[in-house]
Amino acid sequence: MSDKVLSTLDRLKIAFSNLENISPHKIRSPSYQPRRASIAMIIRIRPKSSSHEHDKLESSELSSNISSQSEDENNDNNSITDLEDFWKFEWVKNGEPEIFYIKRALREGDRWSGQMAFPGGKQDINDVDDLDTAERETFEEVGLDLGNHKLFMCVGALDDREITSTFGKILLMVLCPFESPPIEISGSEVASTHWIPLSIFFNSEITQKWDPESIDLSSRLAPKSWILQNIFKTLIGRMHFHCIGLPHVDVDGVTTRILRLWGLTLQMTSDLIDMMYRQTEEPPRRLDAKRPKFDYWDVNFFVWYFLRHNRGWREYFMAVQKSCIIATIIRTLFALLLIRKLPVIFMRRSTDSGENISYLRFPSEDLKNLPN
Repeated sequence: MSDKVLSTLDRLKIAFSNLENISPHKIRSPSYQPRRASIAMIIRIRPKSSSHEHDKLESSELSSNISSQSEDENNDNNSITDLEDFWKFEWVKNGEPEIFYIKRALREGDRWSGQMAFPGGKQDINDVDDLDTAERETFEEVGLDLGNHKLFMCVGALDDREITSTFGKILLMVLCPFESPPIEISGSEVASTHWIPLSIFFNSEITQKWDPESIDLSSRLAPKSWILQNIFKTLIGRMHFHCIGLPHVDVDGVTTRILRLWGLTLQMTSDLIDMMYRQTEEPPRRLDAKRPKFDYWDVNFFVWYFLRHNRGWREYFMAVQKSCIIATIIRTLFALLLIRKLPVIFMRRSTDSGENISYLRFPSEDLKNLPN
């Protein structure tokens, strides 16, 4: 007898249970880099049209009227005080879990400019802890008051992550993700905001499709030298990251161009999806399992070779560094060998007649084979 196929809502319940029972991995900031940042993963249950009176309103109407509805929700015993009670609501039982993303505004000098992200930001000196940072930054960016426990409940935290510079050379900060379900946003100070159904991340046709986000590494490796930038473009080329295209309608009900989820935000989303499986289950392939690729086959080959037995991101960046160095050395040696083997044509001006004479020079070992 085959096992019952669990719905996305069932998977979400498992995730919340795991978050409650499994302690997250916390990273202490080293003395040489004390900076920290926090983000909030906000999850809501969108009611089906026939299950709840709020369904009569469109998403945009809910967003603009949430403040006035909060008191009514309290009177209807719909405020979130306990997860077990929350799952018993009829509109929750038949609802669609969705996760909240923002698209950051375009800003020069911002390494995450224009990218999909979770709301959040750097820790302030007045913040009590990482959770306080997530709540403050989320309120400043999108107007959501996660500290209002009548509307939101913090269900746990995922593992901390280190944010490093290109190729993992320098630790920039420690990122601490928190999760809070559900409700709606009240505004936005970013480029756009989007609710994405969690069910999308269980569709392998969407998540495993290779549609990469390509970045130019030269400007990051040598931001102040155009000469070095051209050298890096020649030796390394571009870096192509696995990207998931998200079909969506934004909070205002406006359909915009496809959203591209990749990088750190995709990694943290993958952490959340992994939490949706019991410890006795074998999770499917991670959303971020496909490692970045490069323009040149030799770099890709050496990266694959060094990572045959290890798939960690720290090991990946070390493998990339070694692969680029080895590929550069091999190319240089091959070019020198090619130059040595090929004849060289050069011009010399005759002092007697003034005419230009072309000379063909062969490698020394080939001169022995020339006829007398």
